[in-house]
Amino acid sequence: MRPALMATAVCLLALTACSKPDAPKATEAQGTAPAGPRLDDWSYSGDNGPEHWARLGGDSVTCGQGKRQSPIDLTGFPPAKVAELTLDYLSSTATIQNTGRFIQVSPSNGGALVMDKISYKLKSFHFRTPSEHIINGHRAALETQFVHENDKGQTLIVSVMSDIGVADPMLAPIWTFLPTDPGAPVAIPDVLLNARDLMPATEEFYAYAGSLTAPPCTEEVTWLVAASPLSISPEQIDVYQRLIGSNARPAQPRNGRDLLHIIGG
Repeated sequence: MRPALMATAVCLLALTACSKPDAPKATEAQGTAPAGPRLDDWSYSGDNGPEHWARLGGDSVTCGQGKRQSPIDLTGFPPAKVAELTLDYLSSTATIQNTGRFIQVSPSNGGALVMDKISYKLKSFHFRTPSEHIINGHRAALETQFVHENDKGQTLIVSVMSDIGVADPMLAPIWTFLPTDPGAPVAIPDVLLNARDLMPATEEFYAYAGSLTAPPCTEEVTWLVAASPLSISPEQIDVYQRLIGSNARPAQPRNGRDLLHIIGG
């Protein structure tokens, strides 16, 4: 492994050794911003669309000036390396919320992802359509983003793509209770959800250092993008888009960042 790539691997797989002490903490839920002047007044189109986010005030300047912004077009994959990675998720009850910008599911005790002996607790997951990340020029119909946080407040997001095809039966319990209007979280009745059921069977990911994909676009976020897509039906996509519409940030410059290809082991 090249020295630069090795250094990146250490940062991605052992964040405690590479995080900047004074770096701003990524917000717990991807796309949820702390208080600030006009910081919550953003959208995915028009005068408050992505090209204007950097002018919202407060830390949102990072949306325009940051050098490790997400999403990106993932290309130029190196050979796969085995990583210390365990998906230790649990089945649990959960709440569901229409935030007005995406549908978010928050498990009561969803377990964790353990990478390089560091445990990242699953906080929530939500859906973007079309996908925010692009793989070799291909944009998927849906991207599910699983937001994790360790005990130091560092954020790791697992991203899973879904292409148009047959219906995803694992989404059915969630789609049944999609809130039609923005509001407070509500319990999903009589259902136990396990994040592992919403991910590909293979534990193969493309990893890179990035940011939240919504204001304030906080950096110091580790992304693990699943290499294999799932399938979703046109009807499932239509239901989601009728409620939320398009909610994907355009791809951002890669700026020379290394990309890792890892397999859990």
